[in-house]
Amino acid sequence: MPDDELLVKVSKISDKGFVTIPTEIRERLGLTPGTKMIVMATEDAVVLRKGSWLFTKERPSGLLGKIRAVLAKVPIRNIEDQSND
Repeated sequence: MPDDELLVKVSKISDKGFVTIPTEIRERLGLTPGTKMIVMATEDAVVLRKGSWLFTKERPSGLLGKIRAVLAKVPIRNIEDQSND
C-alpha cells in the first residue's frame, strides 16, 4: 500500500476492550495471528504499528511526524457517519 493511500474502516471496542482489525486491512499489511503490534496514543487517537519498526533506526520525532500526517488525512465526518449502526 503506498504511503499516501489511507484505508479507513470502522470497528467497535468489545466489552473486554478488544478491537478487531478489519480483514482488508490485515490482508494488506500482512498481519497474521501472533504479529506483535505497537500501540501508541496521541491526545485523541490510537495508532497501531507492526512491531518490526522497533528495530529500525528511525528517530521517534520522525515517526511522530508520520503519525500526525496520516491522522491529518482521516475523514472524521465519514467515520462518524458510518458508526451509527
